[in-house]
This record gives sequence, structure tokens and C-alpha cells, in this order.
Amino acid sequence: MCVKFRAVAAFAAIFACVSSSFLAAPRPGGAADPLLPLLQSEDPRSRADALALLKDLGSPPCRILGGYSSDPRSRVRESAVRIMADAGCTDFEAYRGYLLDGAAGVVDALIDSSRRGLIADAVPFLLGCLSDKRRLVTEAGSWSIAERAERALMVVTCQSFHYDAAATKDDQRDAVARWRQWYLARRALPREEWVKEGIERARDYADRDYIPHRLEGLRLLALIGPPALPALRERLVRRPGDLRSDVLCRPDEPPRPGDVVPCALIVQNATKHPVPLAPSAEGPEIRLSLLEGSSDDGVTSRAPAGPPKDTAPAREFFADRLIELAPGELRRFEFSAGPVLLAGRYRVRASLLDWTAVLAADGSTTKSGAGRPLDVPPVPAIEAETVLRFER
Repeated sequence: MCVKFRAVAAFAAIFACVSSSFLAAPRPGGAADPLLPLLQSEDPRSRADALALLKDLGSPPCRILGGYSSDPRSRVRESAVRIMADAGCTDFEAYRGYLLDGAAGVVDALIDSSRRGLIADAVPFLLGCLSDKRRLVTEAGSWSIAERAERALMVVTCQSFHYDAAATKDDQRDAVARWRQWYLARRALPREEWVKEGIERARDYADRDYIPHRLEGLRLLALIGPPALPALRERLVRRPGDLRSDVLCRPDEPPRPGDVVPCALIVQNATKHPVPLAPSAEGPEIRLSLLEGSSDDGVTSRAPAGPPKDTAPAREFFADRLIELAPGELRRFEFSAGPVLLAGRYRVRASLLDWTAVLAADGSTTKSGAGRPLDVPPVPAIEAETVLRFER
């Protein structure tokens, strides 16, 4: 459990007594507290409003928000921690009042703040959270605290030591021990040294024969960020024809307007080597075009959001969705075609956003291992089409 790990004596020095200035913070939550309603609000704008209010108050925001750790409402405590990250609170000592908080939302907020602030002193706390299997379900998705902690550790330390939530407890303890030993030996080094070592470690993993280590190395390169992108792109570049794709639609009987036809986008590795793939969680974008008459007649589509301009979201989606296709292996991405308004022959076009291709195509200056430009055009989204007839 997180609480037990935080009490380990080896890391007690990191959570030393708070400074006198922090202890002197006024106790919030009184009847005239103008910040409290914003901390209780579910309005997404409340965090921005709280930051603006904190600026008007004039006192250090980290000091003020840290005082809400004793509030009996977990939502207030969670909101305070998240706004601390918004306010740029990167001294882990400021979060000390929340470290023994058992509320899952507060623990998740602490993990998020540690990651966003790249807080090195949070590493022992994050390691302790690897054993916390509680799950959070929100509109943004579902995840376990352990999963969030592992991702935060990779971002903060730029390292990974084969931790697997599905492995045996002995294997998990070994991975945590290696991470802990690494941290104790290198916590005094500048972050640039962590980044450099992490890139070399990730390159080594990504070039191994063992599939889980290869994927771990690619994820680590993505999560390290811009300094690791050249090494990542070297391993993601695909040539046209490396993936073979096709659309297959098999209705039980000839479809009519108003019917929905089950189809699938089939993607196959056409090479003799493994190919990484990070398909969009939204599935294929589907477009039906009537071949007879106006191209606008009977057109339907379902399009996921396009790739962001910033590589940070792309790298995050890549790490979440990364898989590997073995030589000759194929994957099916199910979708539905229709309904349409008019009878006739329709072109069914499926386009699957691949975050691997997004990151590889973004590297126009990518070099090969020998320093030569990789003269490979960007590979577009995975696309294929077929023709489907809707009867009268």
C-alpha cells in the first residue's frame, strides 16, 4: 500500500519536517473563505478561477493550498492538490500534508502533480503507489493508481525496470527494488544525466529480441520526450507497403437503405520483421460515398479527432496504444457501414489513425544510425476501401 511504503525509513529524510513558514499558513475553510466554493465546484472553469483568486490574495499559492489537507471533504483536498500543480508547486515538501491521505482521488492528484512538475523528490512516493490496485473511473477513462504511478515514474525518472502489473509479486518486488536502488544512487545528479541514461536504456530495450522489452523501450523513449524523439523515430519509420490493409464487409443478406452492415478493416504486417503499431482508440474513420449521382448523396462518416499539433498528446496516445505485429500477423478493426438514404453502390473507405505514423512522420530531420537522412516519405493513416451495394 502507498501508506506503508511512505513510512519506509530509507526515505524518511525526503519527507522532513516542514518549514516554519509553511506551518504558519492560515487555516482555510472558514465561513468567509472565498476559495472553498471553487474547490468544491465541478465546473471545469473553477480551477482557472481559483488560480486567479490566489493571485489576488497575494500569499504564496502553494502555502495556501497546502492548508486544505485537513479539510474533511476529499473533493476539496483533491482539487487543492490539482490546483497546486496548476500553480507550479514543484517542491514536494509543499504537498507533505497530503501524503498520508487515503482518498484515491487525492493520491491520483498527487501522482499527476509529481509527473507534471517532474518532481524528483516524489519518486519514493510513486514507488509506493505501484502496489495500489484501486481503479478510478472518470469521463476521461479508467485506470488504476498503480498504472498512473508507473507512467509518472517513467516520465519523472526517464527510466523503466520491467515493472509489470500482471507479473508475479516477486517479479514486481524485484523491479521496484531496482528502481529504488537506481534512485538512491542517482538522486543527486542533474536531470540531464537522468535523461541521457534513460535514452540509452530505452534504446537498448527497443533493440532487444524480447517483445515486452522492445515495447517498453519504445514507450520509454516516447515518455522521455523531445530529447528522445530522434531515437524513437529511427525505430518507427515504415516504408509504403510494410503494412497491407483491406476492408471486408459481409452482410447476412443484401443490405437495404437503413441497414447497418458489419465490416472490418484488416491490417497485416507484410514484412519479415516486427512492425510497431499504435492504433487510435476511436477506431477507423468511415466514409461512404454514393458512386452514382451526386457525391454528397447518402454520405455518412464517423471521424475521430485528428492528430494534435503538439507531440505531447501524440506521445501519450502512442504509449497507451502501442502493440507490435509479428511478420504476417494481422489485426481486425471492426466497424459498421450505414445506414444510407438511397439505394445504390457505395464506396466504403476506412482510415485508421496510427500514432506510430504520426510520430514517425513528424521527424523530417530524422537520421539513420550512420547519420544519413532516412529518405522515406511520411506514411499516411492506414487506409483501405471496398464497394458495397444497397438494394432497393
